[in-house]
Formats: sequence, structure tokens, C-alpha cells
Amino acid sequence: MADHLKLAGDWENISQEGLDDLLQKLGVGFMQRKIAVKVRPCQTISFEDNKMKIATEGPMGKGEKNVSLDGSEFSDDIGGNKLTASATVSDGVITVKGKVLDMDVTTVRKLDKDDQMVFTTNIGGVECERIFKRK
Repeated sequence: MADHLKLAGDWENISQEGLDDLLQKLGVGFMQRKIAVKVRPCQTISFEDNKMKIATEGPMGKGEKNVSLDGSEFSDDIGGNKLTASATVSDGVITVKGKVLDMDVTTVRKLDKDDQMVFTTNIGGVECERIFKRK
């Protein structure tokens, strides 16, 4: 099994650092940021062919994203702003690189030594790390 496929499953957010600063960098308002840092979303990740599907559920609602892992370009929404990016896999790590509001964006999903998913986002030099455990 390819190492990145070990990310498949149901995940619950247990901690996060830097989310308020990241959302502020994106221009998200004070109240929305304060709500967002309190929310602990759950994610279900699955893989089919060379695509990753991420279904997110939390108090703010549900969402679903399909991302090709072959380096082809896709668009998404981050904090109400358009992201243009591409995703690749290397050594079990899924990396997305792109641009939002003319700022560089990098996200990384990987498993740590405790089998927790570490989801790191860096936008314009501001970093947020979220840790998820299996449900």
C-alpha cells in the first residue's frame, strides 16, 4: 500500500495552532475567526485512482472536495478567496502548492509517529497546524 493511502479514514480535529493568524492574513473578519478557532471539524478522507476526496463536517456545515494528486491544477475557496493550486504525493506526504490573494500557499498532510494526521497550512509566511486523530 502506498503510504499516503494510510490517510484514508475518519478523522477528528483535536488541536490547532495559528488558525486565527492565518484567517486574519486572509482578511477574515473578527467574529468569523473567533468562531472558526472554536470549531473542531471531522474529516473523512478516501482515495480513488489518483484522487483524494475530503468530506468535512462540523457545526458550520458540510463540505466536500476532490483533489487530483497528479500535479494538475485545480481551484478552491479558502476563507472566501480563490485558491489556484496543484497537489502531489511524495514519500507518503500529500503536498498542495498554489496561490491565494497573490500569496504563496503550501499545505501538507502526513501521519506522525502516533498515527495522527498533521495538516499544516502556510499562507504568505503565516503557518497553521491542525492535528487530527482517528475516530
